[in-house]
Amino acid sequence: MQAEDDLKAPKTEEDKYKQMRARFADCESAESTLRNRALDDFRFIWIAGSQWDSNFGRLRGNRPKYEFNKLRQSVKQVINDMRMNTPSIKIRASEDGDVKLAEIRQGLIRNIEAQSRADEAYDWGGMYAVSCGFGVWRVKTGYTHDDTFDQEIIIERVHNPFAVRFDPSATKLDRSDAKFAFVEDSLPRAEFHARWPKAEIVSFDSTMTSDCRDWYRDKEVRFAEYWQKVPVSKEILLLSDGRVVDAEGFDEEAAATPAMDELGQPMGEPVTVKDRRTRDTHKITMEIVSGEETLEGPFDWPGKYIPLVPVWGDIVHIDGKDEWYGMARMSRDAQVLYNFERSNFAEVIANQPKSPYMYTPKQIAGFEREWRDLAVDNAPGLPYNVDPAAPGLKPQREAPPQMSPGYMAALQLSSEDLKATTGIYDASLGSRSNETSGRAIMARQREGDVANYDYQDNVSRAILYTGIIVNDLIPHIYDSERQIRILGEDGAEEFLAINKPVWSEESQEWITVNDLRQGKYDVTITTGPSYTTQRMETLDAMMQLAQGNGPDAMLARYGALKAMDTPGMEEVLDAYRSLLVKQGLLPPGENDQPPEPPQPNPKDVADAEKGAAQAALYGAQAQGQQLENIGMEQQLHAQQMVMGMPPPLQVQFAPEQPPQGGFFMGADPGMSAPAPAGQPGYPI
Repeated sequence: MQAEDDLKAPKTEEDKYKQMRARFADCESAESTLRNRALDDFRFIWIAGSQWDSNFGRLRGNRPKYEFNKLRQSVKQVINDMRMNTPSIKIRASEDGDVKLAEIRQGLIRNIEAQSRADEAYDWGGMYAVSCGFGVWRVKTGYTHDDTFDQEIIIERVHNPFAVRFDPSATKLDRSDAKFAFVEDSLPRAEFHARWPKAEIVSFDSTMTSDCRDWYRDKEVRFAEYWQKVPVSKEILLLSDGRVVDAEGFDEEAAATPAMDELGQPMGEPVTVKDRRTRDTHKITMEIVSGEETLEGPFDWPGKYIPLVPVWGDIVHIDGKDEWYGMARMSRDAQVLYNFERSNFAEVIANQPKSPYMYTPKQIAGFEREWRDLAVDNAPGLPYNVDPAAPGLKPQREAPPQMSPGYMAALQLSSEDLKATTGIYDASLGSRSNETSGRAIMARQREGDVANYDYQDNVSRAILYTGIIVNDLIPHIYDSERQIRILGEDGAEEFLAINKPVWSEESQEWITVNDLRQGKYDVTITTGPSYTTQRMETLDAMMQLAQGNGPDAMLARYGALKAMDTPGMEEVLDAYRSLLVKQGLLPPGENDQPPEPPQPNPKDVADAEKGAAQAALYGAQAQGQQLENIGMEQQLHAQQMVMGMPPPLQVQFAPEQPPQGGFFMGADPGMSAPAPAGQPGYPI
């Protein structure tokens, strides 16, 4: 619960540090019990000798206390499942966003993760979350090289997650609604003075107020990164090119009069302010503080989120506060009982071969050493005295203690309790069971994954929030013209220029290529096997498809070659691709030669030639017949002329449509057409 003073802005430096100490004290008091128990849980899993509590330790006394840490393997099973299925950050274009720029942002984030070894941060935070319920990593910025002003974004693990404290009034899982946060540390007084020689180290005495006394201890000084959201009023501008920017830091005069190139042409279109308004928001500041002064800063953080990312194990809200813990909390009792019963069992087994001797003191008087070292010397015989008080008796062995069947039942019960409380059974750990098919074995193993999927889901949410923080920082960090490297999903590298002004011949104006400062983009994640795992699964599927013959098998072999990560495979892959392109099974690419046109079938060629010859023959025969008909007709006309007969009437075929007035106007239907005037008709 925040104090009333915490809601007011401090008026003096003294008020500022008083508020800071009060906030830190609230963080400590809100989670001190949770953190102590979480630390104990973490030791229980990972530190040898930490699994015996005071009750069972007292029962064992000075006798050996053995540990059989089965819980550690169950925790590692969950952690390593998460490492094999690390979520991937995805960027999608939103308002005024561009699909290509979204892909560039996503490739840039992949490069950020690779360069800063973000998988170490994810694995480290996930290990603490699964083990004890709380882990954390951070996002920071730094210069790319010592001789440049270009900055880069870095995802970094927090070595000690318990050094991070969030605003106890925050309710969101990612703590994005926290008004402040601390990352505490401490140094010996001499090292503190060497790092900050001008800083004042207040002597540890009774004149110091109680809230300061926690900061200045007897031999060391506590300091912390103090992150907070500071309320501010910002003026935003709507520009003529559609951008919305903060008025602070934007040079209106320079934007309205762009620089000239070598030819005296403006390097860009003038940008003017179309509208402006003021809004209430906040800025993020960070300073390194001791109990009573600022050691470094304050510095303004370019983003709008406190760059600390929490990741939780099991977390619930009850009685007005959050309760969180990891896998160890609910499995501790079963593990403690198992250790206790195994230690007792081992002790019984060790004593089983020993059959104790029954004798009187007088019988071994003078031979105490021989009898004491019986188990060591393994003597063939032992001397003894005759005891007058026990005539006729000699030392004799008693029957050894019998093993109680209850020991084995208790051990088995505790082992089953461990499986039940962790949700991980023998099949999930690789033990053989009744399943024989691969599908059945995978289904049984998946049951353990599902039982603990909430841990994977919480890590995914934390990585999603990391992507949101990084995506928010990109326009502020990558805000100038520069070369960047982006990575594809398969790790392929590509270098490109960003924020580069170029002259467009098409639009006859200056445009900015790959402008990462514009547009809005959403962040999502995808969860599944890593690219390497997917590639191996693809290789296995392709190898099975490649067993046959035919085009599909050839394509499968090509897919198998692509999925192989083997040195020297590039030449084989290129040669096989050329073969498939030539056969028409793959479309040619930019660097591929198009396939040659297919050769015609000889039989089809022969049939076509035969058909052409027959057509030519039929044509010649028809032409000859036509010439013969013409000759006969000319002979007939000549004979008629000799006989004085008129030539026969030429038959006219009726058109498809009758002329105006109809066919054979004035004649009866069925009668022949009239002959020309003065000429008798000759029926044909």
